[in-house]
Amino acid sequence: MTAGSDSQVYLVDVALPVPLPGPFTYRWRGDPATGATADVGDLVIVPFGRRQRLIGLVVRITAAAADTREVDGHRLRDIRRVLPPEYSLGRDRLALARWLADYYGLQLGEVVPLFHPPAPGTQRRASRRAEAIYPELDAQVVTLSPAQHQAVRAATEHLENRSFGTILLHGVTGSGKTEVYLRVIEEAVSRQRQAIYLLPEIALTPQTLQRITARFGAAVAALHSGLSAGERCRVHEAAARGELQVVVGPRSALFVPLPDLGAVIVDEEHETSYKQDEKPRYHARYAALVRARECGAVALLGSATPDLESYVNGRDGRYTSVTLPDRQGGELPPVEIVDMRGTIALDGLSDRLTEAIDETLVAKRQVILYYNRRGFARVLQCSECGEADTCPHCDIALTYHLRPARLLCHYCGYRRAVSPTCQHCDARSFLPAGGGTERLELATQANFPEARVLRLDQDTTRRRGSHGRILAAFAAGEADILVGTQMVAKGHHFPGVDLVGVAAADDGLSLPDYRAAERTFQLLTQVAGRAGRTRPGRVLFQTYQPESPVILNAAGHDYTTFVGVELAQRQQLGYPPYRRLLRIGISGRRRGRTEEAAGVLAAAVREILSRRGRTILGPAPGVLPRLQDRYRYQILIKGTLVVREKRWLADCIRSLLAERRGLDAHLDVDPVGIF
Repeated sequence: MTAGSDSQVYLVDVALPVPLPGPFTYRWRGDPATGATADVGDLVIVPFGRRQRLIGLVVRITAAAADTREVDGHRLRDIRRVLPPEYSLGRDRLALARWLADYYGLQLGEVVPLFHPPAPGTQRRASRRAEAIYPELDAQVVTLSPAQHQAVRAATEHLENRSFGTILLHGVTGSGKTEVYLRVIEEAVSRQRQAIYLLPEIALTPQTLQRITARFGAAVAALHSGLSAGERCRVHEAAARGELQVVVGPRSALFVPLPDLGAVIVDEEHETSYKQDEKPRYHARYAALVRARECGAVALLGSATPDLESYVNGRDGRYTSVTLPDRQGGELPPVEIVDMRGTIALDGLSDRLTEAIDETLVAKRQVILYYNRRGFARVLQCSECGEADTCPHCDIALTYHLRPARLLCHYCGYRRAVSPTCQHCDARSFLPAGGGTERLELATQANFPEARVLRLDQDTTRRRGSHGRILAAFAAGEADILVGTQMVAKGHHFPGVDLVGVAAADDGLSLPDYRAAERTFQLLTQVAGRAGRTRPGRVLFQTYQPESPVILNAAGHDYTTFVGVELAQRQQLGYPPYRRLLRIGISGRRRGRTEEAAGVLAAAVREILSRRGRTILGPAPGVLPRLQDRYRYQILIKGTLVVREKRWLADCIRSLLAERRGLDAHLDVDPVGIF
């Protein structure tokens, strides 16, 4: 039913973004001034409690008597405004919203903020169009390989039939996955359909955005949190009106309204950044498949190192799997393993890596040095008593940063000046233990004083646009060496890079997380792929675990062997992709009270779910038991839960929080890690 602007009174059920069972009923008599109507799927502005302007989703409308003022003893409040049609969810987005709520154990209203900009209707301020930062990129169309043709044909068949299908594009780094995406988008656009192109992090992949813009021109728009409220509204509204052909961005771009969505691209589909780590906790890769299904669109998942669940889906025929085994214009770079056992390289540079850097610079070529730790040293340790300064709010040592000199917690942001004496024994001698990108940068400058060095990490990219400026300078040959964290590993094409050095290839292998090996393999493969794009290159892995299968398989570019070993271990231990995993996190300021609450919740979960073949682990303290002055516990549930069981879990969590003030708890379905 549609609620019109006549004198008829309607009762409108609205799903609101609050952690309470809904929906909530409001009264609507239309807007005589604008003639606005209300229908299921519309977004409305309503008062709720003390808040006067909360955005909700209309889920039901019924006619009522003109004098209706109450329902079930509750006085009705009026809807303030119905948002314009550009903000209505429509059939496909409404279906996606319902799926998100069901699958992740949420109230429908809790997912509503995903489907609109933060301030709908905000007018856009005039802005200067971002200039191209990679002048060597243009719209030149390359000849497709047979494997690329196979992927495009498979996607085109779905577009022709307007049928849903998922294609897993497993291509080695530099194999031309992006060109496949662009051809599929062209096929969709030629049929008057639109495309969404998801990237793991928009700020780290400006080259991809430039390539899409070069191919499709003004009909392309980016959508991400770095835009102003007005810019985000402009993109949203233009997409709804059919003025855009392609929308590019991270997770948020998935939810834009498009008249006839034909293709959804999920680039680097293995990236954990596709999982939102705050409520609503959803995975954009899975949500992309649902959006494509509801639109009769084709979904392309691309990666050089597919997530193991995606790999199994492709292997078992749930996805169409297409492999791009060859690098365009050359071979994958050989990887040399540098055994660091028995050596001390305080600055992160072994003799072998130093020699390789020197040879590369002499040849007038570029170098990338990767170290997935920022700062100068992981800890500042007293050389007399051995104690290290720790964060007063977290159970973690403070990281030592040199410029400016300070101790910093990378979890809560606590910082303080470096004390001249040890706080434990008053000694005045300190040893910076462990390394980081800042230390590696300084060591590189000291060893190669003539080289131009740039650093790319969270500390150097705090200002808006700094990512692009650093990457552009390196791509333009204005620097010889780029030092960075995993920011340097993702999707960049630098023709001048001949050498990639990894300072600590085994960093991350020892993390107490079932995905530690997979994550390490993916990062090593990705960063190694930056070398040798236009001519033979090489890669050096420095490691204290040279015999680790993960290191050896990454060095051999051997995804198949790695997957075989890792899947066998996952199956034996009952972890994804063989069993589903849910995680309940509980935190509070008082350890005893938090531990007791976690125990009560775990007992209730175990009593109901363990009888149905699920495995319940915990409660156990978090790997980092205290963060931001909150003690953390977790419960893991192995096994598939149906919607009503997830709802029951959410109700249990809500009851726990209502009974025990000051606690926080959340349900995380399909966590990307348990660290």
